[in-house]
Amino acid sequence: MDFEILGIGQDIRRLRECRGMTLDALAGHTGLGKGYLSKIENGLVVVDRWATLARIASALRVSTVELGERQSLADRGCLDARAALPEIRAALLASSLDEPVASTRRTIDELGEETTKVAAWHQDCHYAEAGRALPRLLTDLHAMAAAGGADRPRALHSTVQATQTAALLALLLGAADLAWLAADRGHEAALRLDDPLLIAAAEYARTRVLIGLGAFEHAGLLARRAVELLRPRCDSEAAVEVYGTSLLTVALCAALLGTGDPGEHLSEAAATARRTSGSNAYFLAFSPLNVELWRVGVALEAGDPLLAAEVAARVRPADIPVRSRRNAFLIDQARALHALRNRDSDVVDLLVRAEKLAPVRTRRSVWAREIVAEVLQRARRDAGGPELHSLADRMGLGRGG
Repeated sequence: MDFEILGIGQDIRRLRECRGMTLDALAGHTGLGKGYLSKIENGLVVVDRWATLARIASALRVSTVELGERQSLADRGCLDARAALPEIRAALLASSLDEPVASTRRTIDELGEETTKVAAWHQDCHYAEAGRALPRLLTDLHAMAAAGGADRPRALHSTVQATQTAALLALLLGAADLAWLAADRGHEAALRLDDPLLIAAAEYARTRVLIGLGAFEHAGLLARRAVELLRPRCDSEAAVEVYGTSLLTVALCAALLGTGDPGEHLSEAAATARRTSGSNAYFLAFSPLNVELWRVGVALEAGDPLLAAEVAARVRPADIPVRSRRNAFLIDQARALHALRNRDSDVVDLLVRAEKLAPVRTRRSVWAREIVAEVLQRARRDAGGPELHSLADRMGLGRGG
């Protein structure tokens, strides 16, 4: 039986041919070598950096989210999480922070507790649960904010956190337009309060969406703005943690753009992390350990998998308290080892561990999917071990013919 491997290279070839574009033309538009692009299309090498993915997506006139969108229709977890997206979109489009269009019977204390619970669900990778709760939560928070009164400030504050959760969930699930709508609404709520800390916290969601879409310059601008906003105002643990996360985002954007010195911002973030106990303010998980996790990701985007692997080797996954961050670390470590041509079995083992922690997040990861597709391309159907084939099947990366 023939077996077709459905990696991102196939999507690139399909889109290129639909555009009537030759490989030579794509190479000219991206500045990437024709041979390298051919290997990507044939699944012989992986797209291993956001900057590369963004250049290809731009040349093909699609977003990075659309380029990496292929998923397994048999993935029940992903389908359950995505089921909430239309209602989240409707809740945001039908509500306003200023004009009452609904009412709520819940108290501000109840809404604050619900906001925290939903954010914790998302951080712990319970995406379907978070998705189901978000539409009503967003509607009720907007109703309370628009009604004015003594509870308006707290409602706006909770709106920033709830919209951040909605934005990150939508981005993970491939709904980039909804992700930006939610992130921008959170920024709007923060501006209503004119609170520098809240504005900087709201910028985090916007930068994550922009990075996901390949808009690295804009993301870097917003992250630098957040840093400057908080630099003279780090007078609370929450402010320190938002400031530190903003520094990490600046470092990541520098690596993505190939400009500036990510190390300078990472060093300042590490020093900043020593000033906090790690209270998980705004569910950013900022801490000294978290800085090391970002070092791995920054090194990968800077094209230095050796440094990424060296930093990753110093980290014990069991020490990472947040499930989503542990999952992201395992995927990043797999990326580093794969780039260094370590044993396929070690790389696949890391991805299987990541999937056990967060099935939807792992199966939606363009990096995890690219690695599995490339390893499977080399192993084909008659080799590579049962774990590789099983993981590929769950990701929807193979199609029999």
